[in-house]
Amino acid sequence: MPPTAADRATRELESRLLDGRYAAGARLPAERALAEELGVSRGTLREAVQRLAARGLLASRVGSGVYVTDRLHGGLTSPWRQLLTEHPHLGKDMLEFRRVLEGEAAAFAAERATRADLTMLRGVIDRLRRARRDDDEAQEVLLDSVWHGAIASAAHNAMFGYLQANLLALHREHMAQNHAGLRFGDRAVAEALWQQHFALWEAIRTRAPEQARDTMYAHIDFVRARLTGPENSSSAKG
Repeated sequence: MPPTAADRATRELESRLLDGRYAAGARLPAERALAEELGVSRGTLREAVQRLAARGLLASRVGSGVYVTDRLHGGLTSPWRQLLTEHPHLGKDMLEFRRVLEGEAAAFAAERATRADLTMLRGVIDRLRRARRDDDEAQEVLLDSVWHGAIASAAHNAMFGYLQANLLALHREHMAQNHAGLRFGDRAVAEALWQQHFALWEAIRTRAPEQARDTMYAHIDFVRARLTGPENSSSAKG
């Protein structure tokens, strides 16, 4: 039996969840706009949304809209949260793994990023530039995660997006639990992070996979040294 319009809409929404276009916590576009974008009726879209809601991937909020749940990204993080609390040294292992994963994601992004991906990446890097200009630490921290997630999305590999989302969530939680941090008002560190992010943008924009990989390696090495160096030894121990 050929797929119905609702089947096709469901598959397209699933693809967008998998590749990170609709991240956990994000609100889906308004029903009318999304139906037009998918080329289906609003009734068909509702059926597709209901299917995904039944599987726990989407949730409707009365008067607010339809939101992406964290179901896709809950399986990996949950058992590790307690382990990171009880064994803070695992943070080093996490960063070591992030180095490998994100280095390859950056290389793939340099090779595979579409025009739409580059537009998205440019938008994030422009927001990071403004946050750095304004010395807006809270915005920089938020956009840091958005930036790494955008690179994973531009790699066009669903597993990169899945693992990246989980690892970033674990990383943020690990730092919060152990009172670690990258900045704490240190503008020199903030400037270094901005330069690293911009260098990544340039490597991806100019289609330089090896440069993108090496730049990401250097960035993760900087983060790891900052979080696990002698100056943070007490906090790294929790």
